[in-house]
Amino acid sequence: MRLLILSESIQREQSFGKVKFEPPNDVHLTVGNLNEADSFPYSVFDYDVAILHIHPSRYHSLGYFRNIPKVAVDTSTALEHGRSVICLPQSANFRPERNRKIGDPIYDWLKPFGVVLRSNTGSDIKSSGAGQAYVIQEYLKYTPTYHQIVIQPKAAPQRRLAVVDDTEILVGIEHHVGQGTLVILPPPSLGNNVYILAMSRLVDIAWRYYERAQRRIPVGDAPDWVMGHLVTKAIKLNRQIEEISEQLLRYDRISYVLYGTGGELEESVAQLLEDLGFTVERQPLGANIDLIANHSGLGIGFAFEVTGTKGIIRKDSNKIAQAWQYLNDRSGTPQENDRLVIIANTRYHIDPKERGDESFTPEVAKLLGSNEVLLMTTLQLYEQWKSVHEGKKSKEDVVTELHNMNGLYESK
Repeated sequence: MRLLILSESIQREQSFGKVKFEPPNDVHLTVGNLNEADSFPYSVFDYDVAILHIHPSRYHSLGYFRNIPKVAVDTSTALEHGRSVICLPQSANFRPERNRKIGDPIYDWLKPFGVVLRSNTGSDIKSSGAGQAYVIQEYLKYTPTYHQIVIQPKAAPQRRLAVVDDTEILVGIEHHVGQGTLVILPPPSLGNNVYILAMSRLVDIAWRYYERAQRRIPVGDAPDWVMGHLVTKAIKLNRQIEEISEQLLRYDRISYVLYGTGGELEESVAQLLEDLGFTVERQPLGANIDLIANHSGLGIGFAFEVTGTKGIIRKDSNKIAQAWQYLNDRSGTPQENDRLVIIANTRYHIDPKERGDESFTPEVAKLLGSNEVLLMTTLQLYEQWKSVHEGKKSKEDVVTELHNMNGLYESK
């Protein structure tokens, strides 16, 4: 998928932030600044999906004045040819300026597409209609407030993505234009603590509409009442497509353990563990441990410290210090017998076949192994999960093996 994100704040994070978002391998991401005054080389039509995050600049709005007209024309062309455009309105409908000239209100370019935005702010967002899809609900967890009310009287209930609390006030819709889809959603929080996760969910949204476009089903050309007249097989196939898409999305997220880092890696490990039958508790940011996992059927517990690195785990790694502190803190508590696992995605940037055998130095293996800590890679955990799905092992066998091991992991 060719994905374009035009956002001054996202472009700043990707260029100068301490932590940058790394898209999946099948996403070719381009990030630009819609308020760029000097040069604007981006065309929405050149991408499968475009995300437009518009908010007042800290300095000027000259770029908006120059670029919004081009974006409006490009968006129209893109939608007519089956592309998807996602708009994340933020702030009031301000007017961009160029020297002494004042441009049209910043969101009025959406009016020709049948979408009108009215300035307002608030919170209490919840999913509705098409927003009940898993990927939409996950994204809305990172949209704490809305900045614009979307007014679209013709939007059918199933086209709604988000509403305000229990009201009919729309803050998110999908709107079919030509062969494409125009999506309006509340903007995500882009704070340091959630930037990577919010970006990942945003890319998931883009992928959802890209896949829908690839199906080449002109849903926008058919009136809503057609669904009530389809043959039983067509209805069943549509349901199967939705179910399969949701299942595939979960498998894709779990496979992120093979190449991911940061908070998204922790979340992928958590989903893998849940698939093995664990109940997983995500620990707060800054805690000495990332995940607490319990298997009620077997009555055993684990604590997981998760990390991704381009190198290997050495004694001076902060993860080792955190694990050591966790061992001391839990001494004498009911969690004392839980298996502590350091799980590392080492050399995550290269093919697993080229990573070599060493992921932990001998000093780390000796120090933590003697304290009954299990050291393993995300690849090893993934292979165990994979063996369950291929019918070679049971979930209980995998969980029991992990709980009985310490030191460097050895496959059985």
